[in-house]
Amino acid sequence: MKKNILTIVLTAALLPFAASAQNVKFEEYDLDNGLHVILSENHKTPNVVVSVMYHVGSKNEDPNLTGFAHFFEHLMFEGTENIGRGEYATYVTEAGGSLNANTSNDRTYYFELLPSNQLELGLWLESERMLHPKIEEIGVNTQKDVVCQEMGQTRDNQPYGTAFSKILTNSFKVHPYNHDVLGSEEHIRNASIQDFQDFHDMFYKPNNAVLVICGDFDPVQTKEWINGYFGDIPAGTVEPRRPDPNMEPKRTAPVKDTVYDNIQMPMLIEVYPAPAYGTDDYFAMTVFNAILSSGNSSRLQNKVVDTKKTGLMAAGSVMPFEHPGVYLIQAIPNGVDLSVVEADVDTEVYGLLENGMSDEEFQKIMNMVEMGEATSNTSIEGTAEALATAYTYFKNTDFVNETMEQYSKLTKEKVLEVAKKYIDPNQKISIYYLPKQN
Repeated sequence: MKKNILTIVLTAALLPFAASAQNVKFEEYDLDNGLHVILSENHKTPNVVVSVMYHVGSKNEDPNLTGFAHFFEHLMFEGTENIGRGEYATYVTEAGGSLNANTSNDRTYYFELLPSNQLELGLWLESERMLHPKIEEIGVNTQKDVVCQEMGQTRDNQPYGTAFSKILTNSFKVHPYNHDVLGSEEHIRNASIQDFQDFHDMFYKPNNAVLVICGDFDPVQTKEWINGYFGDIPAGTVEPRRPDPNMEPKRTAPVKDTVYDNIQMPMLIEVYPAPAYGTDDYFAMTVFNAILSSGNSSRLQNKVVDTKKTGLMAAGSVMPFEHPGVYLIQAIPNGVDLSVVEADVDTEVYGLLENGMSDEEFQKIMNMVEMGEATSNTSIEGTAEALATAYTYFKNTDFVNETMEQYSKLTKEKVLEVAKKYIDPNQKISIYYLPKQN
């Protein structure tokens, strides 16, 4: 579910230092119906995570029926042929567990955290969700109200809530990243039961999913249960909608956009193209961004906030999209015009590109990377999601163990070479968020 832009930027800025835990042990295999299974034992606590990631997000939607992936995140808690409406969560909480789900531009993820002796319950619940979801009028109408209300609360009526939508619509004119995960209220309200059924039949099938079990379990028994609960679920026969990753044409001129919102403080957003998550260029761009905006000694904090004092805050983020995406910088001015803080931000961005970084700066950032890699995803919940993402995006589950190697190959020169490919004045988008005028 979408967060406001302040949360998005400040959270995503930490991504290079919260990649996947190293040396995660796992085994994987496929069922005959195409479901990919990943098992990762961890006996430190008597708990287990049961999770399913479907390779469907907002980018896979029909442009005339947006918001469906997020809608299904909600709908698939409604109940199944064997689980009554509203009972899905009750099974988990009464067993002493917790559950949640989230949808992004690229995938949808469901999970239950349960005591180890409740593993079979989690497998039954997820198999029911995959095989017997109820797509019927009462549940659909209920969730139409829920998700449309969420649009108002978290986007349309939230200060800066439309910022990420503005970033996407300005950045993508062809690629379906041009709409956000919540999508259009009109599309959701007017969609028919058949529209939702067709979307389900295209994406929510075992051959478009990965099942991850992580934690304290017996693998022999678990494999028997997995085969029993998931083995006879029919594979999907409709080819999933997959946009071309490189369909977006290159921007050839800068873009400026002004948004008047119910806000007290103006905000600057700068946007540039960015590499896809997990590529060599992505790792280089995260290091470049870290030098600019991670920590109290970063360029933006040091110069824009602490020295010039034209910004109350300034931070950047390389968004972790499966396809080539966006690099964005956000700044809140400190009593100056947005053009002033924009000029100061650009001085640091282009100054770093032109003059490079010191050995000390580079080594400090790489030390932060190494520390982050050593301590990341210590929870079974985080490990399960990292494993699911690695397989879903790359069909390479061992990506969870390769990120430090990717960072270790970087040099100062390589980081700057990559950054210059993406940070181009002719591809810059400037979005000014201003208080509404009376």
